[in-house]
Formats: sequence, C-alpha cells, structure tokens
Amino acid sequence: MVKIILVTHGQLAKEMLETAGVIIGKPAEGFDTFAVTTAASVEKEAAKLKKVLENCPDGALILTDIFGGSATNISLTASKDCPNCHVITGLNLSMLLTAINSRKKLNAKELSEKIEADGKRAVINATELLIKGL
Repeated sequence: MVKIILVTHGQLAKEMLETAGVIIGKPAEGFDTFAVTTAASVEKEAAKLKKVLENCPDGALILTDIFGGSATNISLTASKDCPNCHVITGLNLSMLLTAINSRKKLNAKELSEKIEADGKRAVINATELLIKGL
C-alpha cells in the first residue's frame, strides 16, 4: 500500500487528518504527519522524513500545504532520491479524502495523479456558480 505523509506548517496536518476521520466516520489510519515550525532546519527535518521514506516499498505520496514553503522544501529534499515518491502541494480536504479512499486501489503514480486532479476540482468559486446557476 502507498504510504501517505502529510507535511504542513504547524498542526495543520494533524488537524486535517482528524477532520477527515470525522467525515469518513473512523480515524484515518496508516498516515504519518510532520509539523514544520519556524525554527525547523530543512536539512534536519528532511533527514527525519527520508528515514520514513526508506520503509515504503510500494511508494509514497507526500502532501504539503503550500508550494515554495518550508514543508515542501523539506519534502522535496527528503524525496529527491526516491523515484517512487511524489510530492503534491496545495493540500486540501478533498485531496486527503481521495487519498484515504483510493490508496489501497492505486499505485503511487496513479494516486498522485488522482489526488492532484481531485484537489483542483475541489476549488470552486461557489458564489459564481450560484449566481450563474450552473
């Protein structure tokens, strides 16, 4: 099964995972979370994350909160030598629910593509949608 790791600033990863568990009706299991603080060293945190990635025979997906941020930089540094690891930024709840529901059915590459697509589809200007009546 594909390993999924949430790497975010502060406690966002932990809180999102707990929220997803409430939505699906049970705790989301088998996920790792990393909380990045302002004092985090990219090299030190990447070394910790790299150790987790060494034990992912089926590949791994790292979901981060924002492109260009410390969480993403740490994730990219940790995964640079892991060909079956994908880093997806812009984590939202839709992406996380897709990960929970699809991780047993898809390989790492397929899952990364599905998570990215579902995350993009989840971004909607609801006001415009309602005004236009689409």
